[in-house]
Amino acid sequence: MVKKILIIDDDKDILSLMKLKLKSYSYSVSTELSPTKALDIIGKENFDLILVDQLMPDMSGIEFIETLKKRNIKTPVILMTAYGSLEDAVLAMKKGAFHYITKPVNFEELKIIIDQALEVSDLKKELSELKSLLSTDIIAESPQMRQVLETAKKIAPFDTTVLITGESGTGKEMIANFIHKNSLRKDKPFIAINCGAIPSELLESELFGYKKGAFTGANTDKKGLIEEAEGGTLFLDEIGELPLDLQVKLLRVLQENEIKPIGSNRPKRINVRFITATNRDLKQMIEEGKFREDLYYRINVIPIHIPPLRDRKEDIIPLAHFFINKFCSKYGIPKKRLSEHARKKLLSYEYKGNVRELENIIERAVLTTEGEEIDDIPVSVSKRYNNFSDIRSFKEAKEIFEKNYLIELLKRTDFNISKASKIAGITRAQIYRMMKRYGITK
Repeated sequence: MVKKILIIDDDKDILSLMKLKLKSYSYSVSTELSPTKALDIIGKENFDLILVDQLMPDMSGIEFIETLKKRNIKTPVILMTAYGSLEDAVLAMKKGAFHYITKPVNFEELKIIIDQALEVSDLKKELSELKSLLSTDIIAESPQMRQVLETAKKIAPFDTTVLITGESGTGKEMIANFIHKNSLRKDKPFIAINCGAIPSELLESELFGYKKGAFTGANTDKKGLIEEAEGGTLFLDEIGELPLDLQVKLLRVLQENEIKPIGSNRPKRINVRFITATNRDLKQMIEEGKFREDLYYRINVIPIHIPPLRDRKEDIIPLAHFFINKFCSKYGIPKKRLSEHARKKLLSYEYKGNVRELENIIERAVLTTEGEEIDDIPVSVSKRYNNFSDIRSFKEAKEIFEKNYLIELLKRTDFNISKASKIAGITRAQIYRMMKRYGITK
């Protein structure tokens, strides 16, 4: 990919010369006479490297570097000056410049410095992406989750709305955070709000904010969460719980990119990306008149569905290992491992609470296991086997069948032991012994 370089200098002739020379090195080069205008350009366009002159009328090169730092812009900067001194060089490096070069520019030397800066920048970006992936706690061994992550990463750089669907506990907020961290907004706020966790009468003021005096108790102006997310991403979880009157207002925000705080007549422009999520069937809610169809199509530009954990068994053991390490580290416990029995038990469970339930199961197992090996998993799986590959042995298969058969037999005979013994062709004593063995009571 061609690297983009921005050169800032108040001398037109120098800009023309440098642009011509650097373009011959196969860089894409832009120039700007004013550092103030350059800051506006940088806010809208990404560059791989910036070269800035030290002495300019409205802002020095070092002041320019300080401004970039305040705005959390991490593009590497090379400072240029015709009045080179050791003091300026040291100060420039302290302020965050990658390097320092004097005029007239030695282009062979500059080429070496540019290549070094771009190489270091690429390494930092790769490290940042790796940290971002690791910090999401997302395990994607299954084809389904790999597809989810692939879609999320593909659409992350674009400011379109995303609707994430899936059962509770599948990790919808993690995917939303993953999209944010892989977007151009990653250095700006990511704010999550659960629409079902806030009383409807308070939700509007939480989202839109209010002006002083708008209602009793509004003693000062207060920013809403939409405004707090300026430049970043707002994640609206459980969007299906949003009242109809707020659905209308949210639709206007999405269409007009502006909000109106409670008690204000003046709309405010906003620059926020919206990601929403739900565990409900919004199409069904539309038919029932509980969700606006126009809002649904506005938030559902990019749909991402996260399958339940029971449908992606390849993720269960890797997730379990992740949680074991997490809780051993959190509680200062020596590392533990899963026994083969524990692994099979985990794979045989339904996980109605999905990843969140698995996390709770592993936390309990880590805290209650004394040795290095986790063997006892605190779940009951006797009714949760889906196929014979989940069963550990013929003996266990026989016991599961025997227990389920006895439960069904007793239910059909209304726990009439005599009648049950005749149907099963065994004695009443045998039935009583089996009931005791399996803990079956009326």
